[in-house]
Amino acid sequence: MAEITLNIDGREVKGERGDTILQVCQKNGIDVPTLCHFAELSNIGSCRVCIVEIEERGRTRIDTSCTTPAAEGMVVRTNGEKLNAFRKAAIELLLSERNHFCMYCEMSGDCELQSLAYRFGIDHVRYPYFYPKLPVDSSRKYFIMDHNRCVLCRRCVRACAELVGNHTLGVMERGIGTMIHADLNVPFGESSCVSCGTCLSVCPTGALVDRRSAYMGREIQVERVKSTCLFCSVGCGTEIVVRDDYILRVEGDWDAEPNRGLLCVAGRFEPLYDETRERALKPLVRRDGRLEEASWEEALDLVAEKLRGFDKKAIGALASTRATNETLRLFADLFKEMGVENLGCLEGPIAEPREREFSLADLDEADMFIVVGEDLAEDHQVAGFFVKRGVNNRGARLVIVDEKETGFAPLAYRWLKPDEVEEAVRLCAAAARPAVIYGARAGEELEVLRRELADKARFFWMAPGTNARGALAAGLGGPFDAEAARCVYILACDEGKVCQELMAQLKEADFVAVQSSYIEPWAEVADVILPTVIWAEKEGSITNLEGRTLKVARAVEPPGEVKVEGEILRAIRLGVRG
Repeated sequence: MAEITLNIDGREVKGERGDTILQVCQKNGIDVPTLCHFAELSNIGSCRVCIVEIEERGRTRIDTSCTTPAAEGMVVRTNGEKLNAFRKAAIELLLSERNHFCMYCEMSGDCELQSLAYRFGIDHVRYPYFYPKLPVDSSRKYFIMDHNRCVLCRRCVRACAELVGNHTLGVMERGIGTMIHADLNVPFGESSCVSCGTCLSVCPTGALVDRRSAYMGREIQVERVKSTCLFCSVGCGTEIVVRDDYILRVEGDWDAEPNRGLLCVAGRFEPLYDETRERALKPLVRRDGRLEEASWEEALDLVAEKLRGFDKKAIGALASTRATNETLRLFADLFKEMGVENLGCLEGPIAEPREREFSLADLDEADMFIVVGEDLAEDHQVAGFFVKRGVNNRGARLVIVDEKETGFAPLAYRWLKPDEVEEAVRLCAAAARPAVIYGARAGEELEVLRRELADKARFFWMAPGTNARGALAAGLGGPFDAEAARCVYILACDEGKVCQELMAQLKEADFVAVQSSYIEPWAEVADVILPTVIWAEKEGSITNLEGRTLKVARAVEPPGEVKVEGEILRAIRLGVRG
């Protein structure tokens, strides 16, 4: 980019051709107030708060800095009595249009509109209050929309369209009757919303509110812990918002790759709203057919005794891919030292990918997507947002190759069965940058695509589980022989989805020890349950589907007698060695 020079507030500053005036100001540490602006979204200049005075070619005008391109030789003033009077009037009009009595609003103290009012010394409003009686839409499970607090900045509309590619939200009516609406003005909970919460995360006022954390703490009262989501292999960067060792909510980390602030319902809401299983807080040992509380010493001694007592060929060990890289290596080392060869993953065998590394960001350049053996509406949803953006915003074509109808079928240009894969190859002829996205259910059709599109398409592996690459690196991706295993050790972490066939086979084993955060679903098969941490209580790293090594940080302390995963495994290793 070519460098340009501007004069802003009497200073000579540098920017790049293509920058807006606001971008040049931000790069040079010059503070310009904003409201409708959000860094990750396009600019529309609707709030008029970021106005500046511009001198160019002998003319002076006032314009919005977020939408005005910076040009060589511009003279810009960002402050002054006239500008601040205009800004103050715009904020007063916003305050008068709807109900913005801060003492009743959840966002009081963290509201951007309120902060602007303080900044410009607004202690009363000169204009008459309209006080329209607007609805509060509480039809969504995880968050509500209060139209009384809305300032029509349209951040939510732009976020839904530009970042998620869902286009659920829009604007209806005009003037004082303007309202945000979902689809064709249906209740939010009945709309095409996918509950990703992106609209919630960009709202500057109390118009969109998280149900669980409402009124639970101001920004100055909470701690933000940057971590990585453990609910699929995309590895989204998160900020876990904590107060007094209690998780209030999960937000996306706008600085993190590959998600850049995006989260899906599985990472943002479900862990806090939908987890109903009973936590394992103390070791449990089966006595007379019933699981009863025991000391850690008793439980660990029993597990070590059983592992020493069985022939190594009769021992099997399974690990969840929800474990960190460090835990998976420790787990693998423990059982390999014992000579155990029957090792595997709780999620099943993991095929070694041919793609050692790739970047999901490359999906934003694709003009055709071929999705094979993968439902992006259910799994790897943030990767699915890349596809939605491409199809709905850039006109890319989507071809699905799958035996079953997936949630992305309505978005697809063609839905093909696996034996029709040659048609997908033919459709690729017109594409310049095709992308093949494949999941664990992909079969022979994937090999056809590899052969025919080897020199044309990029391939993206949607790794199963959470840390499949970490499990493969630890040597745990092979098949597991449940029938041969009479003594089974399971590192379950906080996994809740377990194959019913495996559960039936475990019932036939002589001894089953499970290292789990929850009692369910293990109560029927386990002889010992060793309580361990959940996703927000562990630390270490995982390797995401791209091959990135990402940090997992502890946000809260484990409750009761719960121990971290590595501590339990090291204690068992010592017990086995005697």
